Amino acid sequence: MVASVASATADVSRLTIQRTSSNESATSVSLRHGYIETPFTGKKEQFEQVLDILDSTGFIPENLIESEAKWFYEHLGIDDVFFARESAEEIASHIHSLYSTKVQAFAIAGAASNTSELPPLIQYKREADDHAVFFDTAGPNSRNKFDELIDDKYIDPSSSGSSTSYRAEYFSAPLNHSTDPILAGIAQQNPDRLKNQFVKCHFVYKNLYANEGVSEDETDIDKVGDTTFLKIASPNTKQVYSEIIKEVLKATGPVIKHYSIDDTEEYRVVIGYRQKTLARYNSALSDLANYYKLHTTRKYVEQFANGVTIISMYVASNSKNPLVDLSLYQVIKEASLLYCIPHNFFHDRFIKGELSLQESIYAQCGVIFVTHFLNRLGPEFNKLSTLLDASRSLQHAEVLNALKKRLRAETYTQNFIKEVFDLRSDIVRKLYRQFADVHYVRSSMEKTLSYQRLSQITSVGTEEEFEHLLSRECSQNEHHAVVLRALYMFNKSILKTNFFILTKVALSFRLDPSFLPETEYPEIPYGMFFVVGADFRGFHIRFRDIARGGIRIVRSRSLDAYNVNVRNLFDENYNLASTQQKKNKDIPEGGSKGVILLDPGAAQDKPKQNFEKYIDSLIDLLLKQFIPGSKEAYVDLYNKPEILFLGPDEGTAGYTDWATLHARSRGAPWWKSFLTGKSPEIGGIPHDEYGMTTLSVRSYVNKLYEKLNIDNATIRKIQTGGPDGDLGSNEILLSRDEKYVGLVDGSGVICDPHGLDKTELLRLAKERVMIDHYDRSKLSKDGYIVLVDDVEVKLPNGTVITSGVAFRNTFHVKVKEVYGIDGVDLFVPCGGRPAAIDTNNVEELIDSKTGKSVIPYFVEGANLFITQSAKLVLEKAGAVVFKDASTNKGGVTSSSLEVLAALAFDDKGFLNNMCVDSVTGEKPQFYTEYVKQVQQKIVANAQAEFESLWALNQLSGTPITLLSDKLSISINKLGDELANSKELWNDDVGFRNAVLLDSLPKLLLDVVGIDNILQRVPEAYLRAIFATRLASSFVYTRGIDANPAKFLEFISSIRKDYIQRGLLNA
Repeated sequence: MVASVASATADVSRLTIQRTSSNESATSVSLRHGYIETPFTGKKEQFEQVLDILDSTGFIPENLIESEAKWFYEHLGIDDVFFARESAEEIASHIHSLYSTKVQAFAIAGAASNTSELPPLIQYKREADDHAVFFDTAGPNSRNKFDELIDDKYIDPSSSGSSTSYRAEYFSAPLNHSTDPILAGIAQQNPDRLKNQFVKCHFVYKNLYANEGVSEDETDIDKVGDTTFLKIASPNTKQVYSEIIKEVLKATGPVIKHYSIDDTEEYRVVIGYRQKTLARYNSALSDLANYYKLHTTRKYVEQFANGVTIISMYVASNSKNPLVDLSLYQVIKEASLLYCIPHNFFHDRFIKGELSLQESIYAQCGVIFVTHFLNRLGPEFNKLSTLLDASRSLQHAEVLNALKKRLRAETYTQNFIKEVFDLRSDIVRKLYRQFADVHYVRSSMEKTLSYQRLSQITSVGTEEEFEHLLSRECSQNEHHAVVLRALYMFNKSILKTNFFILTKVALSFRLDPSFLPETEYPEIPYGMFFVVGADFRGFHIRFRDIARGGIRIVRSRSLDAYNVNVRNLFDENYNLASTQQKKNKDIPEGGSKGVILLDPGAAQDKPKQNFEKYIDSLIDLLLKQFIPGSKEAYVDLYNKPEILFLGPDEGTAGYTDWATLHARSRGAPWWKSFLTGKSPEIGGIPHDEYGMTTLSVRSYVNKLYEKLNIDNATIRKIQTGGPDGDLGSNEILLSRDEKYVGLVDGSGVICDPHGLDKTELLRLAKERVMIDHYDRSKLSKDGYIVLVDDVEVKLPNGTVITSGVAFRNTFHVKVKEVYGIDGVDLFVPCGGRPAAIDTNNVEELIDSKTGKSVIPYFVEGANLFITQSAKLVLEKAGAVVFKDASTNKGGVTSSSLEVLAALAFDDKGFLNNMCVDSVTGEKPQFYTEYVKQVQQKIVANAQAEFESLWALNQLSGTPITLLSDKLSISINKLGDELANSKELWNDDVGFRNAVLLDSLPKLLLDVVGIDNILQRVPEAYLRAIFATRLASSFVYTRGIDANPAKFLEFISSIRKDYIQRGLLNA
């Protein structure tokens, strides 16, 4: 019989407050456990009921019934809460089961000569809907097989938003066999069998909250606590937990406290963290205590209704260990590192004591680094690439690209690299010593256990000594040497890391990118961050010191998709940042990009939690903070201030407010400018609300119509990226009279050769919902919708679509098949994965009879949707193609001007002029006018570049795709030279200030003033404004093949213009 929640609650109510004779306290509060040790008033009565049930069953011999029941009640360390919640029938069932396991253990006690070959003495579990019980016997530091099961099934799935939530209690006590006849018999047969054995009991209970649906910001423990917890927790525990809950709600990572227990050798470690932020942390904490030879006597896992979990561990040394304080310190220190990655690739070796936690997590970071950066192409590929010049032949480029992908996919896989690390763990440990020697702050480590262990490892020494080590140890396997050299390269590239900071949520490394091979990455980035979390890996790349770009989250629908994403992750990040660098030619910031790849499985449903960890770990390395007990100093080999300017991208638009406010809470002086795309209430200019990105794309479309004298009403158009997205929705809203014949988004495909209902599309765009919300009654007889989950769908023409996902993923290259050779005029990609059109499928868009593109006009709104080679194929086939680096720059222009305002205003001015009232929604007058000026600037920049590209193409016949790159390269190259010119910046202050006055928005100058701007905006940023203005104006007006004489003439002409306009004195 299973006790219901209601009956369990009623029994718990019989837990009484025991009155004592002491005048000091009216309650018996256990300082040892932090929970009230009060007798269950019905315990004796229950015990008698259990005896009666055992007797009536007849399974246990009558002379053993009382001893078996007493053993269960008195010798397993179980507290009265368990007995209060369980029925007599359930307890009798537990006693029966445990009795049978002991009988079985007795039967096989003498069967094996080696004790390790025998199963545990007792191993038993019983699970019901509202509770579960687990018993196990093992050594004090042996791993409990039930730990991970309880995490996976009960602890980790619990959350404030789920219908079920569970708390857990754990007790461990020495196995008392002297009073148990069966166990005593086992001891006689095999004395070693019971030596140093402990009974480990887990009890899991379904939470029952007095207040359902409480806010995640609620901190009142009486409102968020489980009814049982509120009954059994001591006042001291409630106070401690209340304080931890408040800290957790303000923090990103764990809050860790520790207390010594009076008159005992025990310590209490209390850790609070947000639910659903990581998996198996509870069991990993047990592994950590075991590693340092600490015995966990009790553990409580409490889940609160506001989404906070608190784990309370009671630990003691297994023996009279003089280093127990150091062991405890190490557990507390490493609990944060463990939070970053609770179960690393080498966790089994950590459990066995073969690797320390630091060594095993360092090894995991190394495996991921080597997976991405091991040069797998080799000298043979480099030689082949010189013979097959990709710049001169599309066929050569295609062959080299295919070969590169195959080499990367089939050589030195992540699993192979892990195997090498496992086999060569001694060398990996030496490399960890080399890493720690550089980055472990020495003043805090001499006496720690981790340092004592570290000092026993010999470092790899110099590069020459390392090569000698490899030649000795890996002489028979060069592949192993190649992998280990890449790990050595990882060490050498690290400029700073948060690895040894006390509190962190993910591991971040600032890398020197010079290790990247030029054959694969011809333009070496300026800066690079590498981030590893429990459920993700990520990068951030920038091509200038002052650079801007969005952070995108990459998700995977399947394990196969994840493996593809792993292989492409860094290249995608590099290419996106490189494209951003070209795109940002009109603004002071260079190009950057960040990517976060979520691990397969449960991590796919935790994008926000992983974004937060990524951001917080970046901030760790952007701020030099020393907060005793929280943020320790780190070794900074870069030793220069760094600021990142980030923005939203795929999957992160909803998280920018949090990142901005979190930067402020971390004390970052640049918090106002850290993130763009934030809410207007904190000074953001939403791209989607004002159509910033789309304004630039539409400028190209409109200018194309103007140049070719096209009536937009005659245009038949397809688009990837649907009405739910920023770019897709605004493209629909600004599409004038164009006729949509096809749309693709995350939900599927909608097609109608006769034209989709424009009013219905506008409704979807305004509501920001996917095309699966389209009213099917508005389709013509030839129209259809195929969603990603559809299978075996028959189209109006009789074609059967076997897979909706496959159809969605390839629809953009099925134009001939769906519409014929002249059914589409314009393709505007507004979303989709990079390289969706490449040299492998671009021929699908070419009419084989005429060699002409079946779509005459492409305006690429989505980043990298069409590869460079494919664009050139399309242009050769007669299409007009405008690439992303030219068209999709409205968003970055808006973001740049948003950042400029944030830098120019002080906090008060920022609040008054850039922040929309959160209650009334009223926008400051400055904000409204500033947004209009931003929109005008976006359109002006786009039109200026269009005119330049069009004129250059008409004059030279060079493909617009190549001209776009040349234009960007010319502006960026000249801009970098001008930014570094001391003569122009320092020697002619009047001219410098005139350029700034001409560059800065008039409204900002009127309200803030040039003097305040010069004082508040960092000089590096002002230099970039100055240089970018001159470079872009020069190239747009004088062309890409400029010479010094032309530039001097240009400077002379703008001097005259500035004098005429009163910006510069004659």
